[in-house]
Amino acid sequence: MHDLQIIGVLSLVGNPLFYYIWSHLLPQPYENLIFRLINAAIGIPFFFYNNFSEKVKKFFPVFFFIVITFLLPFFFSFMLHKNEWNTTWFISTLIALALLIIIIEDWSWILFLSITGYSLAFLTVWLLDGQIQFTYFQWLYVPTFFFLLLVGVITSHRKQTANQTKISLLQSLSGSIAHEMRNPLHSIANAIGSVKSILPEKPGKIENEKYDQHYELSRSGLISLHNIIEESSKTLIRANKIIDSILNNLQGLPVDRNTFRQVNAVSSIHDAIGDYSYENPDDRNLIQVLGEKDFDFFGDKDLLVYVLFNLIKNALYFKAKQGFIIEISTQTGSNGNTIKVRDTGPGIPASKLERVFDDFYSYGKKEGIGLGLAFCKRVLISFGGNITCESKKSEWTEFTLHFPLYHSKEAENLKKEVLQDKNILIVDNNSNNRRIADKYLSEWHCNTRHAQNGTQALSMLLRQHFDLILVNLEMPFSPGDEVARQIRRKKHNPQFPATNYKEIPIIGLSNHSEYQTKQRLLGSEMNELIPRPPRRKHIHFLFEKYFFSETEPFICNHDIFLDNVDILIVDDNHTSRKFISFILEHMGACVMQAENGEEALEHLEKNDYELIFMDMEMPVLNGVNTTKIIREGKRFKRFDKYREIPIIALTGNTDDANIALAKQSGMNDHLGKPFGKEDLARVLSTWLQPQL
Repeated sequence: MHDLQIIGVLSLVGNPLFYYIWSHLLPQPYENLIFRLINAAIGIPFFFYNNFSEKVKKFFPVFFFIVITFLLPFFFSFMLHKNEWNTTWFISTLIALALLIIIIEDWSWILFLSITGYSLAFLTVWLLDGQIQFTYFQWLYVPTFFFLLLVGVITSHRKQTANQTKISLLQSLSGSIAHEMRNPLHSIANAIGSVKSILPEKPGKIENEKYDQHYELSRSGLISLHNIIEESSKTLIRANKIIDSILNNLQGLPVDRNTFRQVNAVSSIHDAIGDYSYENPDDRNLIQVLGEKDFDFFGDKDLLVYVLFNLIKNALYFKAKQGFIIEISTQTGSNGNTIKVRDTGPGIPASKLERVFDDFYSYGKKEGIGLGLAFCKRVLISFGGNITCESKKSEWTEFTLHFPLYHSKEAENLKKEVLQDKNILIVDNNSNNRRIADKYLSEWHCNTRHAQNGTQALSMLLRQHFDLILVNLEMPFSPGDEVARQIRRKKHNPQFPATNYKEIPIIGLSNHSEYQTKQRLLGSEMNELIPRPPRRKHIHFLFEKYFFSETEPFICNHDIFLDNVDILIVDDNHTSRKFISFILEHMGACVMQAENGEEALEHLEKNDYELIFMDMEMPVLNGVNTTKIIREGKRFKRFDKYREIPIIALTGNTDDANIALAKQSGMNDHLGKPFGKEDLARVLSTWLQPQL
């Protein structure tokens, strides 16, 4: 955009100034004060552009081009002819042409205004004088003038092309952001709808006095409400991460690996297919998942989902083709694993395959400038893998996402890159043990600090953020469990806003018996116990669990110790079984899992258990019918505690009718899914009281 006020200054000040110079200091054959004053007056409106009404501003572009033509090519060409092509005015004309090139961005307008201005000036001088004098003309002027004009046109054209590319880039970026935002916004919209379905109708003014318990949320409803809000927050975080990654990609910055974790491939595929924002609901039926050979990789689930979004979006562009379908499959191997995305679109010519991952290259689509696949390649390379493309013209296109094995050397190097930003505090009064721990931590490029006692450790937490703390359970004066309790009680430190002292993993170090240390662990709010001094395998275990796992760290804060109590969990949901088992095993229990009622009956016949957690809604044989069969006892030959064993119902529906159904079947108690650790502690305290 032109700086109009600068143009006004050059016109208003420059014309009187140069009239004086060319008339008195360096006299030229011809000067004209009236002509100069007219030029100066024409530039005055540029000073008041911001004060014009919108109606006047609409006509200003026309005025601008007329005035620029008059002030630069016309005026300087006129003065050049009147001074008979002397050197001073030839140089001045070249300067005017250079100013025109700077002011006007379009090369075609530069040519048009230059030719128009020169032609009008030539005609005006000829009409006034009846002739054109070339007294001081030199043929050298011609190539000089046209060289500047040519360079100006080429430069302007390249600048215009660059601007158009920037505009296209911004348009593509805004389109990408808009598209990616549709998915999280769609999820948020669904979340709001879910919240509305849980909440009672809003009472009117007349109903205010009659408002009673009828309008209150049930406990399970309140839990569901919290879960919806948490999931919506995660969705927004995921959206921001994707947008930041796209922007970093455009700026040439590498993919941020600090969010990399152990990610499940098949789960990511199903999330991508389920969360994609389809233009038409029927488009979902065009995608098929074949032969799910599952594997884990080290990377970022959100970024992989974005890559799959991009491939799905590109493929669906050709969905109108007869028999169109998208197939997604996984393959595992000893050297690496792959995800294949194949569509039966028009295909890509072999000559174009090598370029599909280049920046700003797009094939087969009218819109877009080819940033999506280039970003996908950067993402896969950041995972230590790659993405390749094969195609058969008019038949199919297949993209293959290559991943290194989770425990490969490539993945280990990526983990070390992530860990080099982690700060770990070792708290132990024994210097040899500190050195041993430091040795194994340093192998993973971590930053370590040492403290000899709890007081020193608490002081260091005021000066530095730590991502993991190892503390000796048997230190004199300040035992590790007491240090852990003091850390958990620490208040927010404004110097380290990202630090949450209730969430920092605190690992106890002990060489005492497992039974004795676990009892101390349960009341200390520590996360884990490992032998003292730790070994290489223990450090690797901690990294996998607390830095590279998406499972939320468990903090032992219940005074319940289950000394090898045998518990059976019956639930068709793998995640639910894993969560309950994780907590119970930390409390010292021995846990067995079953996916349905039939498996549960087989386990009961083979082994003795003190407690059963039973999901009410399961395929094959649900929890209600399984409980009835257990209580009857007819299916068992060996198991004889079928009447006494406590059975706890797991259910997502805790209304009165469902709870009554559980009791009628013979279940002793219930837990509403999802439930918290406090709920689990209540059930264990109630039904395993003699064993606790």
